[in-house]
Amino acid sequence: MKDITTLDKTRHLVVSQLRRMRKLVAGYKQAYIIQGALLKLSELASCIKDMREFYPAIHRLLNQQLKADNFYVVLCDQDQRFVLEYFADEKDQHILLDAPSEAFASGLTGYVARTKQALLCDQDDYRRLVESGDITAQGTACQYWVGVPLCRGEKVIGVMAIQSYDPQCHYNQHDLALISNIAIHTVTAIDRVRSRELLEQTVRERTQQLQSINQSLQKEIRERTNAEQLQSALYKISEMTAKSTDMMSFYHEVYQILSELMKADNCYIALLNEAGDRLRFPFYLDQYTPTPTERALQSGLTEYVIRSGEAKLISQTQLLDLVKTGVVDRVKSSFGHYAMPTSWLGAPLMLGEQVLGVIALQCYDNTYSYSEQELNLLRFVSQHIAVAISRKLNTEQQKQQHEELEKRIFERTRELRQTNLFLRLQVEERKKAEEKLFHEANHDALTGLANRQMFLMQLRQRFSYRNREANPRFALLFIDLDRFKLINDTLGHHIGDLFLIEVSQRLQQTVREHDLVARLGGDEFVILLGQIQSDLDAEEVAERLIESLRQPMILEGQQVCSGASLGIACYQPEYQSADELLRDADAAMYQAKSFGRNRFVIFNDSMRQQMLQELGQEQALQQAVAQQQFAPAFRPLLQGDADVLGYQVQLDWQLGDAEHKAELSRQATQAGLMPDIELELVRQICQKNAGATVFCMTLSNGHLNNTVLFDKLCNVLRHSVLPLHQLCIGFNEADLLNLTSTQLANLHQLKRLGIRLLLDQFAAEVAALGLLVQYPFDFVVLDTAFSRSLQRSDQRKQLLQVLLSLAQTHKYRLVAAVAENDESRAYLTQLGCCYFADSSPVSENQSGLFQQLA
Repeated sequence: MKDITTLDKTRHLVVSQLRRMRKLVAGYKQAYIIQGALLKLSELASCIKDMREFYPAIHRLLNQQLKADNFYVVLCDQDQRFVLEYFADEKDQHILLDAPSEAFASGLTGYVARTKQALLCDQDDYRRLVESGDITAQGTACQYWVGVPLCRGEKVIGVMAIQSYDPQCHYNQHDLALISNIAIHTVTAIDRVRSRELLEQTVRERTQQLQSINQSLQKEIRERTNAEQLQSALYKISEMTAKSTDMMSFYHEVYQILSELMKADNCYIALLNEAGDRLRFPFYLDQYTPTPTERALQSGLTEYVIRSGEAKLISQTQLLDLVKTGVVDRVKSSFGHYAMPTSWLGAPLMLGEQVLGVIALQCYDNTYSYSEQELNLLRFVSQHIAVAISRKLNTEQQKQQHEELEKRIFERTRELRQTNLFLRLQVEERKKAEEKLFHEANHDALTGLANRQMFLMQLRQRFSYRNREANPRFALLFIDLDRFKLINDTLGHHIGDLFLIEVSQRLQQTVREHDLVARLGGDEFVILLGQIQSDLDAEEVAERLIESLRQPMILEGQQVCSGASLGIACYQPEYQSADELLRDADAAMYQAKSFGRNRFVIFNDSMRQQMLQELGQEQALQQAVAQQQFAPAFRPLLQGDADVLGYQVQLDWQLGDAEHKAELSRQATQAGLMPDIELELVRQICQKNAGATVFCMTLSNGHLNNTVLFDKLCNVLRHSVLPLHQLCIGFNEADLLNLTSTQLANLHQLKRLGIRLLLDQFAAEVAALGLLVQYPFDFVVLDTAFSRSLQRSDQRKQLLQVLLSLAQTHKYRLVAAVAENDESRAYLTQLGCCYFADSSPVSENQSGLFQQLA
């Protein structure tokens, strides 16, 4: 029983699968048929030439696939009017023939055109559309109506529709899809046929235009061909005139070209001589007449053209008229006893306004006459021939000019080469000069080391890079040479320069290659140690430098010994600028110099505190100067033991003890304030009237060196109340050892103002007798140490005798600086010295003396 049930189920399953397979086969067959139909329609649409053949084919195709006895196609023109293209209807055949456009527009056709959508409509749908007012009922009512829009892109160009009056005939969506595909091919066929019709119409119109244009073109082609031939001939003649050097060859080539353009069996060229009274014929070709010889001018046609200066076309009739009118006297003059030409053509060979000759053509054939075109051609040719002749005449002159020009070009080229070489040398020299200027601007002229500008630039650059390094370490060494001033003063500036050069070389040999050595000025040098591991590296370099500079130097046979004081400043994160590092290295150097020679000092915090303290002292000093907490103190100048000759004016501070006063003076000198203080003292003295007393005051040499200070001093002296002959201005001997021209001029100017001059501290070191002889001093004050050592030094006794002798000769007073109770005063008196200056410390009585004198 179970087997029977299973067999029934299997049979039922097989039957179901067979049914589905039949349906699929039927569907594929239907699709194949439709596809084949559409393919045929596509082929028909691609080759159709007349829509009247295409629409019936579409109708037959539809009838093959479905019942479509009633079929029509309506197209829409540019004015949105409907035009019936094709129809087949079993009931409304006559109505459709006369149906207006409005009837289609208000019906189902217009509805599909407006909505641009395909429509499948039965009787119920039709009634709803009528009732809603979307369409108007027209013609016989159908059971089914199918319509699709014919679209070109987004534009509707018509409607294709089928309808059925048979209640048994139903249309579905597959039918609608089939009609839609057919509609697409219909639009393609419509466009193609319309394009073909438009093209055919355009072709017909264009053909008519082309036929008309072709006739004119044929004429133009003939003219252009002639023109091209003429142009080609003219180009050949033009090229020939440019390259030909042989005139006979040129004439023959011209003849050959003319023969190609016109009848030129008989041609000749006649040229005038330089005087213009004779004709020669360098080229002559004639079938009847031989080449004539050179002859004088006559009254022929050639002369006729020369006289008129215009090209002439002369027929035989015109020639006879010219003979009758006397323009041409005898035909023989041109043609001898031979035949007369039937047509003659001649043109003058013109060069500017000058006629060089004539080119002529002549014909003896009664069937041929020259034309105006050939006249114009000959006129053009004659211009080229004239140019060629002119070239021939100018050839020798041009050759001479060319040789001269080549010579001038050669000379000019040689000059240009020399100039170019000179310019290149100048450029190279300028480059070298620029490099030299750059080197000189950034290097010391004497030693070749980097100067202050270059060093500061490198140091600041090193500071700018410090933030890029994790632990930047570098150091600055400030070097001041010992005994340089003494070497310079005693051995001369030349030895001093050699000394500085030797020092610079030793410095460079001691440090590493990448370390920077620079000279700031004078005897001050600096070294930037770029990379160090610790401060000990800088100390080791400093020790090597000191040891190197301690070694004696042999300069032009003289042994020179020196040393150096070094200040070291190692970079710390607290430094904000390169100037701060340089300042501290300088301070360390001065600290080393104060401890003695040949040593170095590393800058530390205690030195910074000391600098701050000195800065405070300097500010206090400036305040004291600003408040004028100083006054003049007076020491008497004595003649003998009691007679007061005058007073020496000295600075006396109004605060502190004697030691503090000396410190203030030292600080004022270091700070550069002493010249202003001295000027104020001079001003105070000049504003007092003290009878016939003479006041002597020793000034620093800045008043002689500095133009501004000297002008201020002269201005105070010019406004002095005290007579200037009672004022004596003095300078130390050491400051006047190397007088410049400016200092000497300033000394003489002070003398011209009427004041007296004093040489102070004479014989302290040198005892330069030349100063006493060459310069107009009124007082010479001996150094205190010299005065005290006379009893122990016979040499100084002899020097004193010389000074006393010179005093009588040069009219100055020799003054010995000794204390009032010094026993050496009596000894000096015995030796002949009668003027004395008190060298004892300033007392309160001496400070107040100024008020008494006032």
